[in-house]
Amino acid sequence: MHKPKREIFNLPETSYKDWDEVLSNPQDIKNEIITTGQLFIPNWFFLNMGHPNAKKLKKEKIRVPVYCHLIRHSIQGDYLVDAGLDRSFQNDTHGNIQGLLRKILWPLDSFQEKGQDIETQLSEKKVNLKGIFFTHLHIDHVAGMQHLPKDIPIVVGKSEPYHSLGPLFYQNHFSGVDTILEIDFGKVQNIPPLGPCADIFGDGSFWAIYTPGHRKGHVSFLINGKEDSILLTGDACDIKIGFDNSVGPGFGSNDKSVAQRSLENMIDFANKYPQVRVIFGHEVP
Repeated sequence: MHKPKREIFNLPETSYKDWDEVLSNPQDIKNEIITTGQLFIPNWFFLNMGHPNAKKLKKEKIRVPVYCHLIRHSIQGDYLVDAGLDRSFQNDTHGNIQGLLRKILWPLDSFQEKGQDIETQLSEKKVNLKGIFFTHLHIDHVAGMQHLPKDIPIVVGKSEPYHSLGPLFYQNHFSGVDTILEIDFGKVQNIPPLGPCADIFGDGSFWAIYTPGHRKGHVSFLINGKEDSILLTGDACDIKIGFDNSVGPGFGSNDKSVAQRSLENMIDFANKYPQVRVIFGHEVP
């Protein structure tokens, strides 16, 4: 498995200090949701069933979409948040995952219709992609990278690990990529109630928000557009029922207690700023 070198992502200066100021100055930026397939998955993969609030929740298998988001800025151009699934998932529920343990460590049913892969959809939209920001590096968020440009900025949260287990479970999504850039949230401003936040373009339009717990370097994003303001939770909250009941992510999470705090910060933000639409990692309300 190829592992690119890591370097720090250089952030521009920002003048914004709080969300009241940010949200009162929307910018010319839009988000397009791209669905690249579906997963058939037990809902307890998405929920910490050990949390007291989860006692009333029913365990069941659910079908959920696999998203990525096309961020379209009038000046900066087009960027992706996550890469979704590539076309290998059309013919194999395990797609481009390799290794003897791929069926054990990816115990999910994946589905993708012809033309639903991220490469085809971006081509049809004639997108000139300028960069890719990842919420985290779990397979359903990064698999599409295999067929995307390798010579553009590829950005993750600092210390975000690859989803691999040596030769037993791995993917070559970053083959051909020389460098991955990391956002160092230890050097950005803290904006309550969300915590460390990075103004990606310096104009208040697109924010990276440190939401660790599901993964060590997990990042959520806020799009501050003139037509719509959106909080993309990523897998810091996969589905709406977790948000509504304040139940953080479960299976596959790096630290459930830290993940719970990240979720509660987002809930506090949503309660304070109800005009911001919340889109979850695997559900659009």
